[in-house]
Amino acid sequence: MTNWKTLTKITDPIRASLLEGRLLFEGIPTIIRAGEAAGSLYGLTTGPLAEIKIIVPEEKMSEALELLRRIEEESEGENPEEIDYEPDSGS
Repeated sequence: MTNWKTLTKITDPIRASLLEGRLLFEGIPTIIRAGEAAGSLYGLTTGPLAEIKIIVPEEKMSEALELLRRIEEESEGENPEEIDYEPDSGS
């Protein structure tokens, strides 16, 4: 059984979808878990209700973190939302 961990949390659903696609393209299984339904219902874009977790298998975490660093380098100056690269300890 695979142990899944939170890779990062972001609030933009489009960026979350793009990141999911890139991770899957690179062979990293990925789950997106959106925050509370009320957050999307009311269009919240900040805070815990707007968070979208990107979750990957623990054994792929270092590979996924390296990919995130490469993505940031590729889009330097184009990404207004900072991505937290520290793995979440309580996935």
